[in-house]
Amino acid sequence: MNLGKIFSLIAQNNIDPEKVFAIVEKVKSSDLKDEKVIRELIQEISVVANKKIDKQQEDQLVKKIMSDGVSEDLFSMI
Repeated sequence: MNLGKIFSLIAQNNIDPEKVFAIVEKVKSSDLKDEKVIRELIQEISVVANKKIDKQQEDQLVKKIMSDGVSEDLFSMI
């Protein structure tokens, strides 16, 4: 994952970096094949990023993560 892009998104959206790193650690230890876990992570990330994620977007993100894992192109879906 492109750290420069992540740091740019953090700065542009006034996101607390400590919360981002906490989520990253949580993702590392999470079962990304478990739909419930993925939905919880998406909801947590949307709160930290102050971005509303509707049901359709959440469904698309869950499907993408379950099939491809976490990839850089996920940012384009938000």
